[in-house]
Formats: sequence, C-alpha cells, structure tokens
Amino acid sequence: MPRDRKPVELKLIQGNPSKDSSLGETRKSATGVPAPPADLRGEAYAEWCRITAFLASAGHVEKVDHAALVVYCSAWGMFDQARRAMDEHGPLVLGRDGGYVRNPAAQVMNDASKIMMTYGSKFGFTPRDRINLGMTKADDGDDIERHLAAL
Repeated sequence: MPRDRKPVELKLIQGNPSKDSSLGETRKSATGVPAPPADLRGEAYAEWCRITAFLASAGHVEKVDHAALVVYCSAWGMFDQARRAMDEHGPLVLGRDGGYVRNPAAQVMNDASKIMMTYGSKFGFTPRDRINLGMTKADDGDDIERHLAAL
C-alpha cells in the first residue's frame, strides 16, 4: 500500500527537497460537475447530490469523474439497501436446510464498503484523504463539518 502524501504544511516546515512544484498550489475544477445518470435513483442519487456538492465547493471534481462517481454512489445505494435488510432480518437468517446462516446482506455490505473506501479515497472522503489530496489543512476540520452540516 502506498504511503500517505506529506501534508503541504509539513513540507513548508521541513523544506521541499524533491522540488515538488505543486507545493502550496490550489487546484480548482476546470470542467465542473458531471450530470448524474438518468437511472440513478433513491439513496444512490441522494449520495450523488451530496458528494458532488461537496466536491464542487472544494473544486475537486471534473466531468471526467462521472464513471468513478457512478461506481461510488451505486455502491452506497447497495450498502444502504443491505443495511436496511440487516436491520429488518438481523445478522442470521434461516437457510434452506432450516438452520441459521449468516445473512447474505452482510456480504453485500462488506463488498460495497470496500468499493466505497477505494473510490472514496480518490475523492477525499476521509480526513486523511483530504489532507493527502491537498483539499484541506490538518486544522480545517471545522470548515468541512460546517459545509457537510449545511447539506
């Protein structure tokens, strides 16, 4: 697994031996937010609206991100549906032989969460990822929380 990028603040303190030209540079979106697919519904569509609003305000979304956003939002939709099934039926369900087996929704949740973590890290959906992508400074957490609360 690759190491996390060093935050810009730490590069400023320690110097820039690699002569990284992106030091202190803020990148903004050039093409804007892609349109959601027409068949994206329910929680997947709600997640699309939520995350594209965040990414647009941070300037970290391009129209070319369409496919990756569809994968992430579809995984969220699957995760949410499986979570509801787990809430309704519990972690164990009756199997075809009459005994209890693990609810298949648990595997769907696990698979969807792996997809979300993989794709989400590319867009900065965790605090560490936002720092690595230069979307925030280590002390900017309050601004992001305020933005997400406003959505």
